[in-house]
Amino acid sequence: MMSYELERINELCIERGWSHYRLALEMDTSPNNIGNMFRRTTIPSIPTLRRICEVMGISMAQFYSTDGTQVTLSPKQQRILELYNNLDQIGKGKLEAYLEGLSGQHT
Repeated sequence: MMSYELERINELCIERGWSHYRLALEMDTSPNNIGNMFRRTTIPSIPTLRRICEVMGISMAQFYSTDGTQVTLSPKQQRILELYNNLDQIGKGKLEAYLEGLSGQHT
């Protein structure tokens, strides 16, 4: 059975119309390296995945996302998330309740 990573690489190649040979050429590596990765069904190393993402023009986050998108937070959203992460569980609960009250969306 192929790993998620190998299945994802196949999916991305199909989207681009690339063969494994073309992927190897784009990565500037031996086609045997790519072929062996699929024949042995080994999970590619992080540096290999980074290189694959680089030649395909996507981020690692996009590689691992289920819908192919990447969430980008604004500076204000990042700051709110940082503040939230610094709270204890009670504080987080209070903040969530406060935000739900402000937004009118009660769960």
